[in-house]
Amino acid sequence: MIMQQAPKPRLGKLVKKYEGILFSIYQRNVFFGKEKRVFEYCQRPTSVSVLAFDEKGRLLMIHEYRHGYKKNVWFLPGGRHDKHTDTPKKAAIRELREETGYTAKDIKLLHKKSPSNTLMWDIYIYVAKNLEWKPLESDDLERIRVEFVPLSRAVKMAKSGEIENEFIAYNIIRFDYMKRNGQFSW
Repeated sequence: MIMQQAPKPRLGKLVKKYEGILFSIYQRNVFFGKEKRVFEYCQRPTSVSVLAFDEKGRLLMIHEYRHGYKKNVWFLPGGRHDKHTDTPKKAAIRELREETGYTAKDIKLLHKKSPSNTLMWDIYIYVAKNLEWKPLESDDLERIRVEFVPLSRAVKMAKSGEIENEFIAYNIIRFDYMKRNGQFSW
């Protein structure tokens, strides 16, 4: 059986329907031949996450209260790339320092991910080493516990669900796989 490829749909203009602090909602018409459908998209600012390692190869993780989870959860340092003068790399270094007090002498992009077709959101994942203690003034709104965790333990935490955020868990497991299989080098 030979399958014909469907003609490429024609995309209408994105129209903003809502703008919030973290999210904006857009709609667009998508035309499949003569048929028209309305699609919705959620846009949020670009984000960064950092897999930062100390000299012993332990992963720097944060444990903090997240309102969406209604409890303390494990995360990687990271946040929004919301300063237009910053590159994603500068944002990653800033977020690492703001949340943990550490900066990194060496930082490398692991990958960039856009999680879905209708969620317009780029996430840059970095790997950092040669950490240096350079704390910023404390932010009273963020109560973060910083802990260095052996990578093998972090992988177990990710696989068991102790790290509840699937994106964070995935990136820890993926990095471990890449490292063990020679797919990541400095």
